Amino acid sequence: MTAIPELPPSLRPDLARAARFLDAHPPPGELVQCGVTGAHFYGFPSANSDLDLKGVHRAPLEALVGLEPPAETHDVLTDFEDLEHDLTTHELRRALELLLRGNGNLLERFLSPFQLVEGLTSELAELARGAMSQRFHKHYRGFFGAMRREHEREPHLKSMLYSYRVALTGIHLLQSGECVGDVRALAPEHGFGEILEAVAAKADGGEKAPIEPALDAALRDGWNTLEAHLQQALDRSALPEEPPNRAAVSDWLVRTRLG
Repeated sequence: MTAIPELPPSLRPDLARAARFLDAHPPPGELVQCGVTGAHFYGFPSANSDLDLKGVHRAPLEALVGLEPPAETHDVLTDFEDLEHDLTTHELRRALELLLRGNGNLLERFLSPFQLVEGLTSELAELARGAMSQRFHKHYRGFFGAMRREHEREPHLKSMLYSYRVALTGIHLLQSGECVGDVRALAPEHGFGEILEAVAAKADGGEKAPIEPALDAALRDGWNTLEAHLQQALDRSALPEEPPNRAAVSDWLVRTRLG
């Protein structure tokens, strides 16, 4: 298990405020899981980082069997108590479907260390760990490419950190079957400790802090190596090609609905 450093108290997510936000903006159903992701999960928050809240809601059984299907996704992006909050929840079936397809966003919300709801959190985390497969490579490779393009259009610390974080999470997952989001733990373990200078600079400079040209050039030089390591991690991965617990996930969903 990779050791994840504690965030300084001033940079930890305010879970009490997040809970108040959830009370004010509930999804269309029972909220059964919600985790903080984004910069707090990735290990490079700033004092003014928004709260990225990602979770799962369960629609009432009556809505599922009626003529009008319930909303599968609930999105709210707004300021709340002087801080931007970005909330997305998926209906339970849709969330599990995305997990089994290899969507890393679902994996990360289930396994975030910052959880806000008792609900089904522990059960969903167990299902997520059982669904580890090579399917997640596509998500992390695609996200890595997207962040590189974003950084090339508008270079700043945040986009560079995102590019390294997503590649390293994918590499680590394919090698170990372990989902780790914190770049402060991943970078030294996988030989990319130079990104930690960007982590410190963003913590001091805030969400929109620019990146120094010399640091930018040095970190861009690591992109091709990251890409190669991500492919090597897939080629050598001991994870199954497909999620091995698809039937168990389906059975669990049925029991949870009927229960």
